[in-house]
This record gives sequence, C-alpha cells and structure tokens, in this order.
Amino acid sequence: MPGWDDLRIFLAWSRARSLAAAARTLGVDETTVARRLSRLEKEMGTSLLERARGGLALTAAGEAVRSAAEEMESAALAAGRRALGADREISGRVRVTVPEILGNYFVLPALQAVHARHPGIAIELISTIARLDVTRREADLAIRSVRPTEPGLIARKLGRMAVAPYVRRGRKRPPQLAAVGYADGVRLPLPRSVEDRLPGGRLALRTNSIATVLQAVRLGWGTGDLPCFVGDTFPELARAFPEEKPGWLDIWLVVHADVQRTVRVRILVDELVRAFREGAVLLAAGAPV
Repeated sequence: MPGWDDLRIFLAWSRARSLAAAARTLGVDETTVARRLSRLEKEMGTSLLERARGGLALTAAGEAVRSAAEEMESAALAAGRRALGADREISGRVRVTVPEILGNYFVLPALQAVHARHPGIAIELISTIARLDVTRREADLAIRSVRPTEPGLIARKLGRMAVAPYVRRGRKRPPQLAAVGYADGVRLPLPRSVEDRLPGGRLALRTNSIATVLQAVRLGWGTGDLPCFVGDTFPELARAFPEEKPGWLDIWLVVHADVQRTVRVRILVDELVRAFREGAVLLAAGAPV
C-alpha cells in the first residue's frame, strides 16, 4: 500500500504538472519528486503518468489515484482543523496571510498587541496578494479583497478600501503613459483597472506586489492602481484621474468554520476586527487620522 508521503508528492505534481513547481511547493528538490513518483508507480503496479503534447499527463489510473489521494487529503485536513478547533490553549501557531500594504499598516500593529498580551501565540504573517488556501491550512486567517465562496469558510467584512490610479508628478499623464499592473491571479478586483483605461492596454511592468507597484510608480515607470491611504501620503505622487472618484474594494477576514473556535484564533480575529474598525477612516478616505 502506498504511503501518504508519496501520494502527497503525487498530488502536488498533479496540481502543478511540473516537477519544478511541485518541488517548490513541497520544499524539496526535483530529483526527490521524480524518484517518489517512480516509486509510487512501481508500488501501484501501473503507469500513472504518460507523455502528452506539452509534457506529462495523468493516465486513467493516475486520475483514479489522484481522486483517492484528494479524498485522503481532505479527511486529513478536516481532522487537523477539528483538532485545532478543540484546542483551548492560548499558545501555539496561528498563520495569517494578508496583502503586504494592509499587513504593514493595519495587521502588524494588531498582531503586536496580541503578542504583548499572549506571547505564547506563535504568529506567522505571510504578506502576499496571492490567495493561500484556508481550507487546506495554508493559512488559518486570511484577509482578502474578494469574499470567498468555498463551503466551510466564514467571511467577516472588515471595511472598504479606496483605490485609485497614481502617477509621479511631472510625468506624462494617461493615455500617453503606460500602466504598472498586477500579475495574473493577483489583480485587484476593480470594476475598471488602470490597464482598462489605457489605449491598447499599454503595459510598462506587471508584478504580484502592491509595494512594488508603489515603488515603480514613484520611480516614474508609469501609472498604477494603489490604495488611496498609501498613494495620498507621498508628495511626489498624484492621482492620474483626479476628476474621478476612487474605486472601492471590500476587505474580508476569512477563517474556516472548524478553526474559528480555537481560542488563539478568536483572539487574533477580535484584535484584527478592532484594528480595522479604528482605521476605517484611513482605509476608506485615504486621509491621515
């Protein structure tokens, strides 16, 4: 019977369809992934992968094994979440993911307040726009600009954030200037992004980081969408379309229903709700408070 470690590696490859990507996800080298996949095929007595146009693909047997492995993973994750939900200790790890700008301005001070009162809670802060999977315990708490639809997740609205395109003062204004945009999969869910406003979607730079967009606009790369509470604080920046009102993003705090019962998670939830409530004026209006 194949071990869970080999099935876990097989599952990571089946999602990434790349040895290198699976290795990065798992924190191992490509040789280990390839060796474990080969060993799994020998244990199963059948081919799980086959050559196809564009690389490797799953065979019919591989699809069946993937389905079974996903069921095993789901059961293991559910057991972990329920065990965490029953944990009454005010200690242990809590992993929080948030876009880096919100993390620096709102989340980090809130987490510091929790740490001062409960130093036994080991907080991990992952600053990224990318959506880490709360269901699969890639994060215990997530702050997002899109309300999740996955079953089992609970979303609480923290506030609304004003967003507008900014440009370095003295530079050409749109439509002459190109856009500094966000990479696929991490784009801000705005009704109309800065790229949509420019003829032909002229692009100077694409990145997965709000902080990088900010720095690129400050350096004069082009015009980019930024939270107003950040863009308005830099005197060298101006709104690219000052006659227009900013767009709005709802900010959501996301937690799994099983995990929210954990005492240490509830402590962080309460502190984050307080921090965003007290920062509502700054978040929405972009004016210092």
